[in-house]
Amino acid sequence: VTKMQSEVCLINDFPWGRPEVYPTACAHISFIQEGIFVHLYAEEQFIRATVTEDNGPVYKDSCLEFFFCPMPGVLDSYFNFEVNPLGALYVGFSSKGTREDSKPIDYSEFKEIIGVKVNRKENSWDVSYKVPYKLIQRYMPEFAKAEHGCISANFYKCGDETKYPHFAVWNHIDPQVVTKPDFHVVKYFKIIKY
Repeated sequence: VTKMQSEVCLINDFPWGRPEVYPTACAHISFIQEGIFVHLYAEEQFIRATVTEDNGPVYKDSCLEFFFCPMPGVLDSYFNFEVNPLGALYVGFSSKGTREDSKPIDYSEFKEIIGVKVNRKENSWDVSYKVPYKLIQRYMPEFAKAEHGCISANFYKCGDETKYPHFAVWNHIDPQVVTKPDFHVVKYFKIIKY
C-alpha cells in the first residue's frame, strides 16, 4: 500500500527482460479537488514519436502509461491512459476488468480538462495531465471519491516499435503467470491511498 501525495514511483522493473538499451522512468500522482493529477517522466536514448491522433496506437511509440482501478475490491473496472511524446493520448476503459473488454472511449468533451502537457528534450520527455473525477463517474456512476480512500494502479513505460522495444512496470508482474507483455492485469495493480 502506497500513500501517494509525495512519493515518486520508479518504473524500473522489466518482467519480460531488460533490453540492451533501456529507458529510466518514474511517475507521481496527486489527488486534487477535480481529479487525479498525473506526472510521468522518461529518459531514453532513442525517442520514437510518430502517432498524432488521439486514441491511436501510441504504445508503438515511446509511451508512458497509467492504468488504474477507481474502486478496488468493489469493481475490477479500470481505465488506461497512454501518451506519447507528441501528446497523443489513448484513453481506454474496461468495465469487466479484462483486456478483452477494454475499449477506447470518446473523451472529447473532457479533452480540455485533461490538458495534456508535454515537455520534450533530446533524450528525455515528461507529460502531465488530469483525470477528471467527472470522467470516471461517467463510466462508473458508483464512483464517489470520498467513499473509497484509495485506488489501485500500475505505471508503465513501453515502446513496441522503438529501436529497443521495452516493457517496464512500477509494480511487479509475474512473468511466469503473465508470459508475454500485458499491462491489462488488475491483480498486479497496487493500492494507492489518498
